Amino acid sequence: MSDIKLVVTDMDGTLYSWVDYIVPAVEALVQSVCLTTGSPKLRVVQALKEVYARYESNEYPFALQESSLYRDFNDFGSFDQLVIQPAKDAFSNARSRYLKPFPRVVQTLEELQARKIPVVALTDAPRNPAVARVKHMGLEPLLQGLYTMPGFAFPSSGQGEVLVNPRIAQREAAGHYRSALKVVELEHEKPDPRGLLRICADFGVAPEQVLVIGDSRHKDVGVARQVGARALWAEYGTYVSLEYRDRLDVISAPAVTRRHASALSESPTDEASVIAVSNFAGLLKHLGD
Repeated sequence: MSDIKLVVTDMDGTLYSWVDYIVPAVEALVQSVCLTTGSPKLRVVQALKEVYARYESNEYPFALQESSLYRDFNDFGSFDQLVIQPAKDAFSNARSRYLKPFPRVVQTLEELQARKIPVVALTDAPRNPAVARVKHMGLEPLLQGLYTMPGFAFPSSGQGEVLVNPRIAQREAAGHYRSALKVVELEHEKPDPRGLLRICADFGVAPEQVLVIGDSRHKDVGVARQVGARALWAEYGTYVSLEYRDRLDVISAPAVTRRHASALSESPTDEASVIAVSNFAGLLKHLGD
């Protein structure tokens, strides 16, 4: 029987490639906004990056109405229909095409479920996009919890007008965007150990009975070592082409990249002391006897 009672997995770069989907998705959004507003690409990119940096997320769903691009419009309803909705559709279509679990992720989660070893996702992403990704990839039935950063609130104008499509507000009120999973919003990002310790307490396991897997040696391996949990480095999640890294730099603010793809900028200072796996299924060999 396994002596590991709980698996805690990172999301970005561990369950799927964040870079491989966010780059074409944001590029599609930018192209849509250029077409609907007639604005040059440079202006659109700079306006969006300013908002993305503020919220540390390329998936902040209200970036357009909070950007300088909206200042040219007096009517939110028209801006929403003519600019936001086409851009949202472009982003969603690209996300549907490119956001996929890494090979063997689903099969491994199913195997862990069969062994009755719960799996919890611990991410530095805000709640809204984290839940959306889990639902999009159909991973809800295979996870027992999702621990995220706080979610986004609806934006409003200086006059108090809520700057979202009424249908979105209605769907939010009806619980459409909620997850069937246990979702917990944390205040501290990895490698702060309080999030992982909260998970251990919630699931009633000691840290030494937990296996943590993630693509960041600093965040994921680091937080595991702080609490005495076992750690695996998802080395496969750091394999990103130079082309995509360059394209990411164009459309993503540095603060966003640090949160979602910090592993790409880490120096390999202690690789010899890290247990690396070449795919997500590699964790099955480290569950103990």
